[in-house]
Amino acid sequence: MQRFVPARSQMDAALRSSGPNALGIRFHTRSSRAARTFDAVNGLPHEMMRPTGWFQIGWSGDFPTGEIVSRRVCGEEVIVFRTEDGELHGLEAYCAHMGAHLGFGGTLENSCVRCPFHGWAWDTDGQNTNIPYADRPNRAVRMRRWDVIERNGIVLLWHDLDGAGPTWDVPDVFESLGGDVATREYHPDGQIRFGRRTLSPFVVLDNVADPAHFTTVHHQPAVPLVVSAEADEHLFRVRLGFGESWKRDPENATGDALDILQVGVGFSYTALGGKRSPLIVIVLATTPADDETSELFQTVWLERAPGDEEPGRFDERMHHATHQLPYDIEIWENQRYVERPAWTASEVRGFTTLRRWASGFYPAAS
Repeated sequence: MQRFVPARSQMDAALRSSGPNALGIRFHTRSSRAARTFDAVNGLPHEMMRPTGWFQIGWSGDFPTGEIVSRRVCGEEVIVFRTEDGELHGLEAYCAHMGAHLGFGGTLENSCVRCPFHGWAWDTDGQNTNIPYADRPNRAVRMRRWDVIERNGIVLLWHDLDGAGPTWDVPDVFESLGGDVATREYHPDGQIRFGRRTLSPFVVLDNVADPAHFTTVHHQPAVPLVVSAEADEHLFRVRLGFGESWKRDPENATGDALDILQVGVGFSYTALGGKRSPLIVIVLATTPADDETSELFQTVWLERAPGDEEPGRFDERMHHATHQLPYDIEIWENQRYVERPAWTASEVRGFTTLRRWASGFYPAAS
């Protein structure tokens, strides 16, 4: 493991009104465009920072056995801890007794979290198991439990505004990207933590339907070809082809391809490479922390290639794979959502299809 420091749609109609809308997202806005105010980042309502789904909260190594780790996800304070059996668990951070934060001074004893204030103990299901100065535990009160999983060394937490449990799973990175991605050999993952940034996962999500930005932001000589794009329940899959060979004969193209798998709103897998270049596999995670910020994580695997043992070669390849994202982040942090995008004819279908799919991860209008 290596860590690196980083150098007119239905949605628009929804934002022009208050209450339920065609996308099924509940917005609280004013009817007058001039008078409308927004509480969250990128000019979007604060509800857009509370989607349903799995969100990265770190990597496996961030959660050693016996330690209590605090996290903030979608405005909720959560503690996560690994028990002696290696399993990860999540509980609400504030003790149900008198509200002490269990992440500050709390201890883990026999798979139970003990509060630093009065010593109440809570098991992995949020049940009170011990009160030091009482004859028996308080079975009438329970702490909220949060679902936590690990995939490919990445730790994710399930968020649902109404407290419902997981309704879908997170696929393996390599198996889900298809082709021969899973059969290649890779260097241990590189991990980049960009910290909290003033952006919404919704503007990051738009990149999936935006091949045109590759020429200006990433200096590609031409806009890549959208070879395929399809939604499948909680997954949205896109393939982009780079180079003229994709336009002439997509079935036998020799140019690089970028395969993108969006997993819910805040999690995406990409595999870039081709017949002539080794693969780069990247996971980008955007986890809302509160109404103003999201935490960004990037996990990178480089396919092993001849010459990697030469001094500086691996670092050069890693830089090549990761140095572009900060350009996107700068735009996202200073971007404002546009109600009526001046999309070209070639952009309308991609963006509207993606945003309609994304609406399924927000609370339905009542």
